Amino acid sequence: MERWVPFRRSRPDRVVDLVRRVAEARDAGEHGHGVEVVVEAPRTRWWRALFNRDDTLAQARIVVTREGGEVRYPFDIQLVTAYGANAAHRVGTRPGWAVSNSAGMAFVIQKGTHRAGFDFEELTAGAVAALARLRRKPQERGWRARIDRSVRRS
Repeated sequence: MERWVPFRRSRPDRVVDLVRRVAEARDAGEHGHGVEVVVEAPRTRWWRALFNRDDTLAQARIVVTREGGEVRYPFDIQLVTAYGANAAHRVGTRPGWAVSNSAGMAFVIQKGTHRAGFDFEELTAGAVAALARLRRKPQERGWRARIDRSVRRS
């Protein structure tokens, strides 16, 4: 497992670098199911979380590569939060994005075509923005990201 990389919410360039590195390597992961970049928002202070159902870790799992190391649109971002499948609809959409809550999981999805090239900056910004919207008054510091090569999908 890779180490966590800290970053500021307003400066996710380190996360963009992680996403690019995985995409350029066309990494299929340990089980051949692909690789995700996991973005984690800092925990909310306990007294604020007590009243806002916001005491769990909030993650955005960016699906960078799929089975066999394939990199293609649409890019899925699974939201793992206290809101469960409703998280996607709480976030809303951005231009070029869609939301879904399927099989009890929440997703935001970046649409696009391979002809335009991959917009990893927008992909990362969308993941961070989704987590920030789900957090009330998100902190600037304490965010972190890592590469997850142990993904198993069915």
